[in-house]
Amino acid sequence: MDKKTVTGLSIALLIMTVMAVTFGYLYYQERALTNQQEQDLEAQVSELATTEVKLDSISRQLDARIAEVEGLGGDVEELKKVRAQLEADRTSLRRGNASMSKKVKEYEDFLTKKDEELAQLRAENQQLISEKDSLVVFTTSLTRDRQLLSDSLLGVVGKNRELEEKVNLASALRARNVKVYAISNKGKVREGDNVRARRVDKVRVDFILEKNPLSQQNEKTIYMRILNPQGAIMSDVAAGSGVFQYNGKDETFTKSKEIQFTNNNQDVSLMYDRSATFPSGTYTVELYSEGFKIGEGSFSVR
Repeated sequence: MDKKTVTGLSIALLIMTVMAVTFGYLYYQERALTNQQEQDLEAQVSELATTEVKLDSISRQLDARIAEVEGLGGDVEELKKVRAQLEADRTSLRRGNASMSKKVKEYEDFLTKKDEELAQLRAENQQLISEKDSLVVFTTSLTRDRQLLSDSLLGVVGKNRELEEKVNLASALRARNVKVYAISNKGKVREGDNVRARRVDKVRVDFILEKNPLSQQNEKTIYMRILNPQGAIMSDVAAGSGVFQYNGKDETFTKSKEIQFTNNNQDVSLMYDRSATFPSGTYTVELYSEGFKIGEGSFSVR
């Protein structure tokens, strides 16, 4: 080979070597860039997956806190707004439009703050429950005490009523030596035992009101009832009959009289003038005053 040929081959070999080195370098650089991109992509995918998991966990925690705060009667408006924003951020994340690392930190800080508020709300509710329980206990105790007091008062009222009844009974008037006289139209007086009917035009009842230091010295009404042999009460409005109260009921009386009680075993007399005749039989005379029966007598007609 001549010198020119050798030189040409050397130059061609050199050029091929340079090209091989250049292509090798370029291939190496391209390969390195591809590996880096794969690593970056893997890192991004990993970060997105991690962020998605964190956002999902935060979402569940928000739901749990909303439910608990509602149960405790607290305000959940802010929690619901944050919950809606989180869902919007998750949508942006899935579209690749946002980086969530800072947002996740904000959401976590928000949960921490709300946990503190929730703890305070729990404590306040527990305090309310304790106060309510105390109030229930107090109310129950008060109700029991009121019932005991009511029972005690009823007992006192009952005893007072019983005592009052005893005092009233003790202060009641008493009529003794009750005597019944038949008076004819000529004014002849006969004691009322086996009196002939044609000789009875009027009936007079005499008795003594016993002295009683418990009875008030005031005006009192004496009611007289005459019961015929059949037990019916003789009454005539024209002759002064009427109605009085006895044992809570209206009772008919034959004759009444107002007296001034002097409390000195005073004598009292009541007169009943009957226009009709008195049939044969035994008659009963009953005396009442101030709600009590104070005496009784009888007479007979033949």
